[in-house]
Amino acid sequence: MNRLKVVLMFFASIMIQTAILPNFSIFNSKANLSLALVVAIAMNFGSYPGGYSGIVLGFFEDILFSRIIGVRALIYYIIGFIVGYSEDSINKGDIRSGSIITVVATLFYWVMNTIIYMFLESSSSSALVKYLKGSIIIELILNVLLYLVCHYTLKKMFKKKKFRF
Repeated sequence: MNRLKVVLMFFASIMIQTAILPNFSIFNSKANLSLALVVAIAMNFGSYPGGYSGIVLGFFEDILFSRIIGVRALIYYIIGFIVGYSEDSINKGDIRSGSIITVVATLFYWVMNTIIYMFLESSSSSALVKYLKGSIIIELILNVLLYLVCHYTLKKMFKKKKFRF
């Protein structure tokens, strides 16, 4: 992986996540570009780049959005490492497997985020139930669409050279 391209992609992801995506709220659900990017990197490059990209993007998001630093970084690291570790058992070139993994990763992200904040801030579990009843389907669709954009962008940026005889 070319590190300059990855750093530019992280910077663009953070800029889009903070400047553009909050303006597009559909039924009180917002897309998560960082999650889609972590899943795409882990699917294409493996467990360690997926985990490290999860830590970097998670810490940036924690610093910008959260009162508690490390929660999103931990969740993104777990998602990136597990998705990258299971790259041998999934078809990396198939869009459907990446879409399904993005759906599962989005559900895992919101369940873990809610559970951790319930313990840290001693809030009730009604927020999780209310969110799961309402706008989770729309967020799943938005995250899958963002995954497809990230997947195609990574394929174009890091094109493997083919040898012809």
